[in-house]
Amino acid sequence: MELKDKKIVVTGGGGFLGGFIVAGLKKRGVPGGYIHIPRTKDGIDFRRQEDCEKYFAKTKPDVVIHCAANQGGIGYHSGRQADLMMDNIRMGFFLMEAARAAGVSKFVNIVAGCSYPGYLEKDELQEENYWDGPLHESIFSYGFSRKASVVYSLALKKQFGFNSINLLLANMFGPGEHFNPGQSKALAGLIRKFYEAKRDNAPSVVVWGTGKPVRDWLYVKDGAEGILRATEVYDDVEPLNIASGIGISVSDLAHMIKDAVGYNGEIVYDTSRPDGALKKTFSIHHMKDKLNWIPTSPLKEAIRETVEWFRANYSHAVSH
Repeated sequence: MELKDKKIVVTGGGGFLGGFIVAGLKKRGVPGGYIHIPRTKDGIDFRRQEDCEKYFAKTKPDVVIHCAANQGGIGYHSGRQADLMMDNIRMGFFLMEAARAAGVSKFVNIVAGCSYPGYLEKDELQEENYWDGPLHESIFSYGFSRKASVVYSLALKKQFGFNSINLLLANMFGPGEHFNPGQSKALAGLIRKFYEAKRDNAPSVVVWGTGKPVRDWLYVKDGAEGILRATEVYDDVEPLNIASGIGISVSDLAHMIKDAVGYNGEIVYDTSRPDGALKKTFSIHHMKDKLNWIPTSPLKEAIRETVEWFRANYSHAVSH
């Protein structure tokens, strides 16, 4: 699919991932007037079905890239489990149904990797195992809401022939991410901790958990490119991983961030805090085959770029 002549709605287009998707669309030659970014400040709430229907009737998009979500790190989920589930189920279902009714030719559903089973004894998360067990207890309600959107897309395909794709994203990081403690994920949270510890001459930095869990971290620039590549060439409703395929432990990640920041103190592990799933590294076999693409940003370099952005934008970054 050529995107440069398509009208495209990017939900969450003013946010972290969405901003890079919009930049990627413009780089591909999509005119600014063809890119629609819905904003809550304009009174649009995609948790309401009528708002979804009215917005698509107004914009008449050819493609919808849905990356808006109410989500955050493990700490953000505590005390919000029901809200997260309801908010994200409503957005996913209402947007997809409104897109189908409006004649949208392709719906790109961005799905968090935490919707995978949380206790698989596998070296990699493979698409074939997506339905093979319960979600991890630390993110069960949000993960289920995203998994439910995959089920709904399959149902719409079978009943109406609706064209949607489901992209399973590894944890993303990069410039513009949430850095406030209440919502940040592990990598962003660590960048802030080490930066402030260096600034304040603190003797140590506390890292949640044992440091043993392994995660697959995807630089947001690569994530956006993978999503756009899939929008162009992938048309199967079956879920597809978008990831680096490389796992790194929380401990090794912490040391990498410590070096990037230039902090000289100690790292202390708070084992009273939850680890989450012990290993979440994604298989990228199908991604390479279907998209003829892999991420290109080395992790160490991407972390350094993120640290530099955070240093230059500290006041803004910690207040959002």
